[in-house]
Amino acid sequence: MFHQVNDSNRTFYPAMPISVFKKICEYINSYYEVIHVSEIQNHFINSSRPAAIITFDDGHFDILENAFPILSNLNMKFTINIDTEIIQTRKPQDFVRVWDILNQVEIDNYFNPSFMSEPIKIDRDNPMNTEREFTKTLAKLDLLQRRKFVDEMETLTKTGEIKFSTMLSAEDIKFLHKNSGEVASHSHTHSILTNLTTNEVDFELSESKRILEEITCEEVNTLAYPNGVFSEEVMERGKKLGYKFFLKTEDKINRINREDLETSFFRVNQYHKSASEALAHIYGITNFIGKII
Repeated sequence: MFHQVNDSNRTFYPAMPISVFKKICEYINSYYEVIHVSEIQNHFINSSRPAAIITFDDGHFDILENAFPILSNLNMKFTINIDTEIIQTRKPQDFVRVWDILNQVEIDNYFNPSFMSEPIKIDRDNPMNTEREFTKTLAKLDLLQRRKFVDEMETLTKTGEIKFSTMLSAEDIKFLHKNSGEVASHSHTHSILTNLTTNEVDFELSESKRILEEITCEEVNTLAYPNGVFSEEVMERGKKLGYKFFLKTEDKINRINREDLETSFFRVNQYHKSASEALAHIYGITNFIGKII
């Protein structure tokens, strides 16, 4: 699973460099059958060859600008998971807006007493610690609170205009869909689905599905859980609304049983600066080392 592919060298929510993304794609293309999420079951019914799925979350424009030319040249399929509110607002979802702000301001900590009990240290040496704390804070807020948190953070920290990430438009999504890209839902507002009421979950999933099906003129039946957070209840709501496949986030390789095919699959988050680090993460080496040190 990828988010951004560019050479920006961001500290928070880092992108994978273009050259590294190319190396990973070349490796995957050499050893795996690259398929869409919706093709998993048919592939393993008819083939024993290992398969890989290339997915992108959040709908960043650099999917089209930087990743697509590489994928197209290698004739590789891919899946884009869109939180559809970005199409309407032309802004990234709230978590990404926080990372954009942090990457453009010079502060050592951040505190908003309306939403926080203590400041969060802005740790540029260990950025994942900072990301984890902001994620925990944002995940507890409802949609309106989250919007207020991010708007106030922009106001309280900026020393100049914040440049937010450019996102895919409806036309961009339509183009990618016509050129080997499968389109999937990432909810509507990227809210943490397990924190919502049943009616709110239904809105998030049905509204996203409706918008994407209008753009693609095809059924959208795959859901990538925002932040990888899910529950059996959320999955069942998704199934009732017409979703067939579900994407989780965890450092695991999917083991496919051809006699009992799953509809829910793990994905490994990729943000590494080198191909060797990325492959170590894919194959569980990073996770193994983390457990023994």
